[in-house]
Amino acid sequence: MTDDTNASTTRRGVMKGVGGLAALSMSGATISDAQAAIDGAVPTDPHTRDTYRAIVDAIVPRTPELEDELGPEHVPGGLDVELEKFLIWDFNHFQEIRSEMVADGDLLSGDQKMPRDMFEFDLDATDTDALDALMDLADLDLLDDDLDEQALQNHLTFGPVNRYKVNFENLDTSTKGAARFERFVKTDDEEYHRVLQNYPYASMFTFVFDLVAAEFLAKGNNEDDPAANEEFPGGGTFTRLSREDRLRCLWTIVDGGAVDRLDDLLSPMVTDVGILKYVVMACNGLHGFGYYTEWSGYGETKTNTPNERVMQVDESEVQSRQQSGYPGPADGYAADWRHAVDGGFDDPDVEDLDLSGDLTGDDVVVGGDN
Repeated sequence: MTDDTNASTTRRGVMKGVGGLAALSMSGATISDAQAAIDGAVPTDPHTRDTYRAIVDAIVPRTPELEDELGPEHVPGGLDVELEKFLIWDFNHFQEIRSEMVADGDLLSGDQKMPRDMFEFDLDATDTDALDALMDLADLDLLDDDLDEQALQNHLTFGPVNRYKVNFENLDTSTKGAARFERFVKTDDEEYHRVLQNYPYASMFTFVFDLVAAEFLAKGNNEDDPAANEEFPGGGTFTRLSREDRLRCLWTIVDGGAVDRLDDLLSPMVTDVGILKYVVMACNGLHGFGYYTEWSGYGETKTNTPNERVMQVDESEVQSRQQSGYPGPADGYAADWRHAVDGGFDDPDVEDLDLSGDLTGDDVVVGGDN
């Protein structure tokens, strides 16, 4: 992965994005907490970073009200351990696209390869508003009857992003190997350019969340009034929702039909929009994986590949261990798991289990010898 973003420029963007640290009073974070986050490596552009920070803040907020009852180790939220980097890293390593599997044809050509344009996207809102830019990409003159175009237009914003572009870098389909992607993000006064070995799903999903949030507001499903959030100034419509409405909004992707109503507008961004339901579920699951494991203890190596991560602090000082009281690997600990929760049930005896004799897995449709 190559990062062509000028570090000082990026740092300025972060400083500007934090909004003079006005967020501190909102999050309860200390100056040192915020400064530590600012000094850490910025994994992406402000729009992507702040959108995931808004998700992290909604799912694992700081809980200072628990300090007196449970202790100070229960106060830190996901933002304190930079959990947004965990989500961004995971989504950007979701799928390796190999050059030999890409073709200039389409899905109907029958060559078993992925169309090139499936992974290329150019959203230009420089001379138009966000909705018109999306409609141009989707080649739409009118939206479906279920969508209130004017209301969507009123609510949809991608924050400071004027242009977002993803394309292959020097794609040669006659060779084998991982394809490389160029990602451009342009705001009024800054440009972010990265070359990545994996498709940047993380940043692409943030535009989806803004669109779904605009529809969420247009349909009046919000319970709180949206407002610019000084803690996430790089984000768009999604970051303007209250914590609770952010979660309600994401759930409309899973169980509210949002991806069906917005299918035409979403298709240029995500060809298989059905995957978005799993993205939302992954957002929820990844929080647990990141927050309650030792990931935060890897410090500046936390966004390296797993084999390059090195524990930077004493393991007993890792936030998750402090909060859960986990003492680390110990003989017999796993066997005692049922006692971790009051009222937990005992393991059943083996002879009482009703297990199938075929353990090849239910995902095998034909065959199953291997």
